[in-house]
Amino acid sequence: MTYSDFLRLRELLDLQDDIGGEPDALFFVGIHQSYEIWFKIIVQALEAARDALGTDDADGASYWLRRVASAEDVLLAQLPALETLSPARFKRIRENLGNSSGFESAQFREIEFLSGLKDAAYLDRVRFDPGDLERLRRRLAEPSLREAFTAFCERRGSTDLVGVTLDESIDPQVLRLVDHLLDHDSRFARWRSAHAVVVERIIGRKHGTGGSDGVDYLRGTTDKRFFPELWEVRSYL
Repeated sequence: MTYSDFLRLRELLDLQDDIGGEPDALFFVGIHQSYEIWFKIIVQALEAARDALGTDDADGASYWLRRVASAEDVLLAQLPALETLSPARFKRIRENLGNSSGFESAQFREIEFLSGLKDAAYLDRVRFDPGDLERLRRRLAEPSLREAFTAFCERRGSTDLVGVTLDESIDPQVLRLVDHLLDHDSRFARWRSAHAVVVERIIGRKHGTGGSDGVDYLRGTTDKRFFPELWEVRSYL
């Protein structure tokens, strides 16, 4: 097996379709496809971390959560590349996008649902294909990472997270997990904020292609948190 065979490069490199003959189409499609690959990696790691907590494997959960944070660093690092797309050139691409929108990314919603930010209303507001819709319904029904962590702390008798944070000797494993969960939460929050700025730089305050409110919608999501109770602990220290 060759390197090309192993990575299925012939198929992969044929997936960046030309959009209306625009020279920037390779860049635009490729960067969004790479985002979806990273989303897939994050979804796998979040699921593995949740399942590890379900078996009281704190070290295993920490392993996977470090992967999540590192992948999210890559998501953030890719955003400046999008800023190289001029408004005029994106306008020509946008005219060929129809009603498609990043708002329809099922894997993005999986990350939210798996982490603990569950909102069933998305299933009615957004167009998903049947397979994606079924997967998201499953994610809504199954335990989230947030719920798995809460159950893990209850089994250990470490529900006083203020005390665990103030006295690092009480339960170092729980404290380490809290840090990893906040790493995930803070990186995703940074990505939301930075993404909104990039979009505004390219399209201003226009509505999104999928009918969303564009930048106004994106800015309205920047205060969302997966683990609000972990942030609230800081207020009591």
